[in-house]
Formats: sequence, structure tokens, C-alpha cells
Amino acid sequence: MNSAVLIELLSVLIEVIIVAGAVFIAVKKKKLYGWAIAATFALYVCFILSRMGFIRINARINGFMFLVANIAMLIAVWLMIKNK
Repeated sequence: MNSAVLIELLSVLIEVIIVAGAVFIAVKKKKLYGWAIAATFALYVCFILSRMGFIRINARINGFMFLVANIAMLIAVWLMIKNK
């Protein structure tokens, strides 16, 4: 396994940790934006693993997932701003 693949896998691991932290924010802190952050990074994990060939997802669906992930983060940011 080359260093680029290892870096991407490390990135995926960090994203999984972010998902867990975001779910904690949503459940324990009762902040709705936690769910949006969790959805964003969960979709990023699927997107990257698909691009790397670890899971099979149709290219059109993969592109749509990336769009939905970005919309979810936009919603998270909006909810955080609104929450202040």
C-alpha cells in the first residue's frame, strides 16, 4: 500500500471519529446541527471509500452523495449561526 492510500485511509478514520463526535453533539447536547455534521462526514466516508474502490457505488450516486453532503454541511452552518 502506497503512502497516498495510507493518507486517505487515515483521513477516513478521522472522518469516522468526527461522525461519532457529531452524533454525541446531536444526542447528548441536543443540537440539531450535530446530525447534519454527522451526515456530511458519513457521506464523505462513503464517497472516499467508493472512489478508492473499497465499496461499489455508481458514479452518478457518488456525485449526488457529495452534493448532499455539502448541502448537509450548509444546513449545519446555518443551524449553528441561527443557534447563537
